[in-house]
Amino acid sequence: MPMLGSLGTILAIVLVFSVLVFVHELGHFLFARRAGILAREFAIGFGPKLFAFKPGETLWTIRLLPLGGYVRMAGEEPETTELKEGQRVRLLTDEAGTVTRIYTDASTRPDEGFEVVVRRADFERGLTLVAEGPDGESLTFPVSPKAELISRGEALMIAPFDRQFGSKTLGQRFWVLFAGPLFNLLLAAVIFTALSLMNGVPKAEPEIGFVVPSSPAAEAGLKPGDIIRAVNGKPISSWEALQAIISQNGTVPMTVDIERDGREYRVEVAPKPVIYIEALTHTSQIELVPGDEVVAIDGTPLKSLNQAQALLEQARGKEVTLTVVRDQNRTIDVAYDLGKYALTLGETERIGVSQARDHSVIAAVINGPKETLLWIERIFAALGMLFTSHNPLNQVGGPVAIFKLTGDAAERGLSTLLFWTALLSVNLGIFNLLPIPALDGGRLLFLGIEAVRGRPIDQAKESLVHLIGFALLLFLILIVTWNDIQKLFLG
Repeated sequence: MPMLGSLGTILAIVLVFSVLVFVHELGHFLFARRAGILAREFAIGFGPKLFAFKPGETLWTIRLLPLGGYVRMAGEEPETTELKEGQRVRLLTDEAGTVTRIYTDASTRPDEGFEVVVRRADFERGLTLVAEGPDGESLTFPVSPKAELISRGEALMIAPFDRQFGSKTLGQRFWVLFAGPLFNLLLAAVIFTALSLMNGVPKAEPEIGFVVPSSPAAEAGLKPGDIIRAVNGKPISSWEALQAIISQNGTVPMTVDIERDGREYRVEVAPKPVIYIEALTHTSQIELVPGDEVVAIDGTPLKSLNQAQALLEQARGKEVTLTVVRDQNRTIDVAYDLGKYALTLGETERIGVSQARDHSVIAAVINGPKETLLWIERIFAALGMLFTSHNPLNQVGGPVAIFKLTGDAAERGLSTLLFWTALLSVNLGIFNLLPIPALDGGRLLFLGIEAVRGRPIDQAKESLVHLIGFALLLFLILIVTWNDIQKLFLG
């Protein structure tokens, strides 16, 4: 059932991306604060500021383009708090004579402070300001480590060297960079845990949770709660073992020993063949996944794999409608374009039962991290397939595809939207760890080089590499985005 209208879908998309970005940047921010690094700005989005507030040292902003975010830390870029010799400024000091504010223009609070001419300023190590007073005398002022330079009403705090990113140990810098992707993986684990609480965790033991009406299992009298102990006299200890023996058995009737309410029963069940999706290349959708049972193609009920393959052959180059089975025998119709994407169907045997689920908190807490690790493995496997694919662009999606899929997930309900958010969070975490310049993984690579050579790489050279990497990354995003537009709207 759709849960949102078009406006709600847009809001859901914005909310999902904002949460993913916020959690990622929060990881960087918290570990930067823990290391004593000055975080100048915590931004959600890029471009012009829509909203900003500054409760402490950090300026918190929401910007126009919701395509990312950043934490701007002191020392990552050349500092802009320098004063030039001969520059006229006004100083505001505390009772001890320590400079707390420096006004660099005449229009900002002209009644505050006293005017001097700067001769030398050290805001990184010495924290002193040498100036010429009104009568030409030389004056030396201590500068507060939290002093602010104020120009046109905008305040910028100075950053002593011990509060800059580059002053920290390799370990501290590693955790600051690694924390963003780590927090995305932790977010995914939390969401998977919540989904496990909502939907339950499939039990490992062969206990029946649902019986499909009119299926072989229903006709044999199997019921939810039955525990399958043996098939054809062979003991069954897990759901996977049950699936394997049914598949190996074919359509031959088999004897099934079950336990129900402490008593044992024996029934005969004849598995029936079902058609399922074995593989598909259309990755810019979430309606179909490998393993889905297909019961009809373009409204024609399926009776055999040969028939299904013949129907796909007749529809080659066209769009077909696949009717697939969802939980508890619910079916949905999904359009699939055979002109652009490949689809492989397979045949196996099933009896029409699904696993029982454990709704306990302990099971959910254990399953959340396990599900996250499972998807990490799948993502790395998919990354490996990019190098063997004939058309890798069809295997990836850019912002357009991701926005569309997020909207599709929102329309399919809260559970689907949460699941998709968790997948996006895992993907964001893994993607940012790739050793690509401008990404967290690229910066971690430079830390590794620094650890090996015993000294850091020149900041200007590293910044140039990241700039080039960022430009190439933007170029790749443009290519993938255009490919998405062609696939989704111009095809």
